[in-house]
Amino acid sequence: MEVTTTQMEFDQKVNELITSEQERDHLFDALKKYQTSSDVIKLVSDLKRLINEPTKLEIYDTIRPLIRPQHQQQYDKLAPNSPGQKLRVIKLRRRTSESFGFAVRGGFEHGVGIFVSHVEPGSQAEMRGLKMGDEIVRVNGFTIGQAIHEEVLNLIKGRDEIELKVTNIGMVPIKQKPSDPVTWQYVDKPGSNKSQAIKSSGSENESVVKIFINLHGAPSLGCSIISGPTHFPGIFIESVRPGSLGEDYNLEVGDQIMEVNGKSFEKIKHKEAIVELKGSKELNMIIKKSVGLPLLNLKKKNVEGSPVPVRKETSNEQEPIQLEDSGEVICEILEEDLYAKVEKKHWAEEQEKLRKEKAEEAVREQLRQQKKLEEEQQEREEQERRWEEQERRRREEEERMREEEHMRELEELRIQEEEKHRAEQRKNEEKRKKEEAVRKQKELEERKRQEIAAKKQQFGKLFRDRSAVLAGRSGPSNSMKPTLLGAAPGAQTSFGSSGNTKEVEVILEDGTPLDIELEGGTGSPLGGKIVICEVYPGGSVDKSGGIRRGDQIVEVNGISFQDISLTEANEKIWQVEQECLPGDGIKFVVIESGLNDDDETTFF
Repeated sequence: MEVTTTQMEFDQKVNELITSEQERDHLFDALKKYQTSSDVIKLVSDLKRLINEPTKLEIYDTIRPLIRPQHQQQYDKLAPNSPGQKLRVIKLRRRTSESFGFAVRGGFEHGVGIFVSHVEPGSQAEMRGLKMGDEIVRVNGFTIGQAIHEEVLNLIKGRDEIELKVTNIGMVPIKQKPSDPVTWQYVDKPGSNKSQAIKSSGSENESVVKIFINLHGAPSLGCSIISGPTHFPGIFIESVRPGSLGEDYNLEVGDQIMEVNGKSFEKIKHKEAIVELKGSKELNMIIKKSVGLPLLNLKKKNVEGSPVPVRKETSNEQEPIQLEDSGEVICEILEEDLYAKVEKKHWAEEQEKLRKEKAEEAVREQLRQQKKLEEEQQEREEQERRWEEQERRRREEEERMREEEHMRELEELRIQEEEKHRAEQRKNEEKRKKEEAVRKQKELEERKRQEIAAKKQQFGKLFRDRSAVLAGRSGPSNSMKPTLLGAAPGAQTSFGSSGNTKEVEVILEDGTPLDIELEGGTGSPLGGKIVICEVYPGGSVDKSGGIRRGDQIVEVNGISFQDISLTEANEKIWQVEQECLPGDGIKFVVIESGLNDDDETTFF
């Protein structure tokens, strides 16, 4: 099979439309199978599995030149329509207790347009030509490319008359769940099978097909054409030569050529049509099957049963004619002796009458169109006014809600600031109170410390004076003169010699000294022992109750009181008392005395 498009151009187009290398391989495999089997149905089935979204539909036209001539029309019936075709206008008027008869799906929120997903059989929508797979582009003049599904439904449901501009894609979007991605499903083309052909048009002869004709290496298409009259315009195939290329492409007598290489043939002149058909070796044609058969059958009947044509020698012009038995203008003259001429006067009268009727009808139609346009314009203006009013209300509502939200935010900020300020005040007040309490506590402690220091200083002086008096009484160390408790220096005494050792903690109360008097020490008759010779009532030692007169002090707060002088003992007691604060404990380690409370005898 000869391929007119170069392999490079074909590959480039396929690469643009199909980005997956695996899908491209499947496409080429399907084409190879078609070249081997010539099974166009299997080819289209394979293509539909590969081409699964509207953006890839153009691949069907890209493949069309590779299809054999005898399969072109079958391929076109099986393959979906190409995207980007001209828009169709569908006008519907709602009747009493009757719906328009179609359903839609899709919308901007799903990332797709609005597609016709169902058309009720026998409904007004079906009779007006609306099809499944049509994408609705405009509704009553309004573009809906960015409209959500609900907005489009409101546009359609709220009107008794609607005008839709649609283009057929041949696919509809599918979504099973809101979270699912959009997939696409093919819609069968009208006429693609027998039942649908009968349902949609009633005759397969009225179908429209698109074919690609390759004239490279062929002298001609092998067909002749004829132009229709003004009331039956168009270019029709008059004959197809047996065995010709046209027969290979299944072209038939009566087929109307609608378009060639993108140029419309509906109102084209005969000579221009010839130029277009002969001007290219590759023809992309749109054919409407067999619609010209009534015209050609009437021509054949006239040629076989009409009298010999009559020609006026005075005129060299070729003019349209009328048949005596039908009274209808058939076509422009293509061969001089095909039709008989009529008298010019009769033809002119008929033409003038026809012209007037057409002119009157044109005026009436113009008035109707003008009135309809005015009504549509008024309706659009009213619709726009309603939309503007709705939009204004919506904006006002949004503005009001934003203002309320802003006021709520400001109120929340104000409350937060007040709470923060009150918390800061409470924190500062607590801090101030704590600082005031600390300051007062420090002042009280300082005052007590000063009082205690003064008392200790006073008691220290008293202790030193008393120690001096006692030392003066003791005399020289080598004297055998009797001392306190009748002991002589160096003599053995009974103070602490056999008592129990114990630890007593004395709590130094606020403003209350220890109030004890010591005796002994090195150089005394007590042989270096420090003995409590008096516990004054009301003092801290007296209140503790654990130390008695005559107890020997071993250590105080870990400071040893053995083998020290009486002066050193008094100074250490004073120093420990100075270092302690009210409420502190002073730990005494003492040896209990064996004296009784009645032992009051003192020797001088």
